[in-house]
Amino acid sequence: MDSAKPIKLLLAALGGEGGHLLAAWLNDAAIASGHYAQGTFIPGVAQRTGATTYYLEIVPGAATRHRAGDARPVLALNAAPGEVDIMIASEMLEATRAILAGFVTPERTTLIASTARVFTVDEKSAMTDGRLDGERMRQLAADTARRLILADFAAVAARSKSFVNAVLLGALAAAEVLPIALEAYRGAIRRHGVAVDRNLAGFAAGLAAVADHARAPEPAPATPPLPPTDDAAGDVSEFPAEARSVLAAAVARLTDYQDAAYARRYLERVRRFVGHDGADARFIAELARQLALRMSVEDVIRVAQLKLRAARFERVRDEADARGGDIIDVTEYMKPGAEEVLGLLPATIGRWLLPRVRADRGWAMRVRSTRPLGFLRLRALAAFRRWRPRTLKYADEDAWVERWLRLVERTLAVDPQAAREVVATAELIKGYAETYKRGQANWARIAARVIEPALVGRLAGVVFADAVLQSRLAAVRDPDGETLAQTIAAIEARAAAGKIAAE
Repeated sequence: MDSAKPIKLLLAALGGEGGHLLAAWLNDAAIASGHYAQGTFIPGVAQRTGATTYYLEIVPGAATRHRAGDARPVLALNAAPGEVDIMIASEMLEATRAILAGFVTPERTTLIASTARVFTVDEKSAMTDGRLDGERMRQLAADTARRLILADFAAVAARSKSFVNAVLLGALAAAEVLPIALEAYRGAIRRHGVAVDRNLAGFAAGLAAVADHARAPEPAPATPPLPPTDDAAGDVSEFPAEARSVLAAAVARLTDYQDAAYARRYLERVRRFVGHDGADARFIAELARQLALRMSVEDVIRVAQLKLRAARFERVRDEADARGGDIIDVTEYMKPGAEEVLGLLPATIGRWLLPRVRADRGWAMRVRSTRPLGFLRLRALAAFRRWRPRTLKYADEDAWVERWLRLVERTLAVDPQAAREVVATAELIKGYAETYKRGQANWARIAARVIEPALVGRLAGVVFADAVLQSRLAAVRDPDGETLAQTIAAIEARAAAGKIAAE
């Protein structure tokens, strides 16, 4: 059949992002422009375990010819690797998945992708920072696509109070890779009649975003300026330059979390390591980061503080698309467990009561933070900040921090590389309830059976730093502890074999 070569377009979108409507707009605009179009889609498994993909083939200028005759072009029902002309991805990981599947090629493909991230279950559930490297994904896209258009289209949608599907349609139109006029795209939005004004605004925002991208490619993230700090909390200029941004941010965080005296105590703890052999700027920066996180654990007092933030209420208003006179009612659903509630009591009383209260006991609360009574309840709980240093939770956390710091100090005197790994073990303790307990138990096992024995020479023949690293990675892979138990057993067996060989 004498017909033009079809243009092949693949779209990957997450659940709830309007990918189906975007594909419908494209199909509509193509037909209205006199082209022959066919589209199919494959549903994803769930909102984040698999994107829904939409595949369109557009034969330019062929609509009238094929409508008049019986013979119609035979088009593919799904994309083939190496055969995609245009790839659109609403999220950066979905763009990366398309690249790895072979749908993006340097000889052929224009890639239009949002740099925004929606984290996977694995990323969010990792015991440490499980986020994938965004810079590596960007570089892969730059190395693979024939033409690349990257921007945070999710942020563009938020600023224009629109939706990411409309913004992506505008970005596609601005790229001028399809023989479709701008008005045809706008006509498709109007004909479908879904939130027309907002989608037209999003379309215009997408056009502008690509125009801005063409004038000035998205720059690499700049080093953020030092956050303002309270002079009363301490001066960070005496610390290594590479660590100052972390320290300044930590001082601001801890002053807000507790007070200036608490931030000064934090700096004193970090200062203990300045000048030690092996404690270079990178070591100090990582120690400072981990210490700040552990000293600002999110207890129920902190949760109340964060829920009362004015910025949070503004974000809620924006997400609800509230207008000036609209009333927003926010209900907070909280269910602190026995440990969270008893953790507010003095240490002696809390420790006496804790084993006498069922571990699965919880106190469900519904607090309307936008109502006077609900606001005052949260305000009263946040005011417990002054009481925090006298609580059981604070005492337990403070004791753990001191034990961890002493282990770091002792290890630093023996093996600086191993000391870096001991610092990193703090990542194992995160979250709350059972997640927190598992992290604590795994850390205690590594401290008792790997770090302490290595410090007193009972793991002769085993590389200290490697043993801590392997133990930490085992705990990250399997928070329940089975893999960690096997790893520690292997380390101990290797040490025992080395001891026998030496004898």
